[in-house]
Amino acid sequence: MTIEYINRQTGEKEKEIIASEKMLDWAYGKKSGGFFMELLGKYKGLSWLYGAVQKATFTKLKIKPFIDQLRINMDEALLEKPEEYSSFNDFFTRQLKPGSRMIDKNPTTVVSPADGRILVYPIIENGQLIQVKGKTSSISAILGSDELADPFVGGSAAVIRLAPSDYHRFHFPVDGIPVKASLIKGNYYSVNPCALKKVEHVYSQNKRMVTMIHSFKLGKIGMVEVGATMVGSIVQTYYPGAPVSKGTEKGYFQFGGSTVLLLFRPGTIRWHSDLIENTERGLETLVKMGESIADVN
Repeated sequence: MTIEYINRQTGEKEKEIIASEKMLDWAYGKKSGGFFMELLGKYKGLSWLYGAVQKATFTKLKIKPFIDQLRINMDEALLEKPEEYSSFNDFFTRQLKPGSRMIDKNPTTVVSPADGRILVYPIIENGQLIQVKGKTSSISAILGSDELADPFVGGSAAVIRLAPSDYHRFHFPVDGIPVKASLIKGNYYSVNPCALKKVEHVYSQNKRMVTMIHSFKLGKIGMVEVGATMVGSIVQTYYPGAPVSKGTEKGYFQFGGSTVLLLFRPGTIRWHSDLIENTERGLETLVKMGESIADVN
């Protein structure tokens, strides 16, 4: 399995180091693995159990090998040493040192809500968000409501995929006032590109949390956190109804890969040209939380 993306800082194409590559190859490349995912793997029980195990003290032994395998930069973590964490999940939800991410404070920009690999779509055609070429999910199914989806039809969207090696806290992309997040129960398919090619409508099938943000400059924005295989939970840390600044922490994913979706009304933003070009080439772009990804119209 090979996953390539563009490193935005260098402009170079890189290959992703994949955690649990053999397991993913089996689960989404073999008939036996596909049978297992449909029978057990996509359901909450297995992911909940695995997530619970990651909170046990003995899982501290996994941290250093994980750091070494995925080449994680611990210099930017608030706690730099593996032994400072109480469990693997404690490490997975690690915080960063102040200043590790520079937040673009320009009032006319939208920033990435997370570290991850981004795809952008200037137009949501026919109310469908592209999962991968040939597979889509409807905005109304993702949001769980035709009424919530209506403002975003013909608008634009971003999909930010967090790999297991990434910083797993997510933040607000704009200044605004967020309402309370609503939980939509669902499955736990992987959000790895190999799984997205095999499984229909992952973004509207998986467990997710939907938040509407009333932006001071852009009106209503949709932000959706999508869970995935072995994600123990999606935790919200913000206060609904309280004004937030872009870059303010919104919450975090417990163990596992995951995805953040952003939805904008028609004519409100312009994605940066490099992100559009890379997406059109079928390549994700590696971005960091807080860097500018779009301009306000």
